[in-house]
Amino acid sequence: MAVERHLRALEASIDGPLTLAELTHRMHHAGFGLIVLFLCVPFLQPLPLAGLSTVLGVFIALQGLQLVRGRKEPHLPDWLGRRRLEAKTLHLLLGAARRFFALADRFTRPRWRPLAANERAVGAAWVLCGLALALPFPIPMSNMICASPAALLALALLEEDGLIALLGWLGVLAMIAFHIGLLLLGAEGTRALWRAAFT
Repeated sequence: MAVERHLRALEASIDGPLTLAELTHRMHHAGFGLIVLFLCVPFLQPLPLAGLSTVLGVFIALQGLQLVRGRKEPHLPDWLGRRRLEAKTLHLLLGAARRFFALADRFTRPRWRPLAANERAVGAAWVLCGLALALPFPIPMSNMICASPAALLALALLEEDGLIALLGWLGVLAMIAFHIGLLLLGAEGTRALWRAAFT
């Protein structure tokens, strides 16, 4: 698998501490998908994580915006990019990521590549997912509904897997339908309160 090999080479090249900016620079273009996958992991479960979802949702949206604008590698804010990680921590993180992609290799492979190749469309979807994730809805599964499509599209982009991308796009449609439903329920609830108070 290309991503696993890339991570293995990156892990082998680390012989001392690195800042997060240096690490993302070494990831090159694959850094977009890896960062979004990493940020989505806490939300791939049904419990809402208020506060954390707002911060990380905005960060996912910013990664998508960079991809829409055609950047070749992720750019981190200076305050975050200056954070230094020790070599031991880096090896632990990259080793875990490499094992994840080794497991994902059982289910993913390059196929239907045109569905996974439109990076600007994926970036726009990340913007939508990230902003929706940032909304402070204390509703079970609401975080997962937003993070799952973003994670699937990130995996599809990394593995050039159009089938996974298709699942991601279906997830985006489900996320949009979910939030439209919330808006309609909210509007109906507001009208009901208005009628109860003034009629």
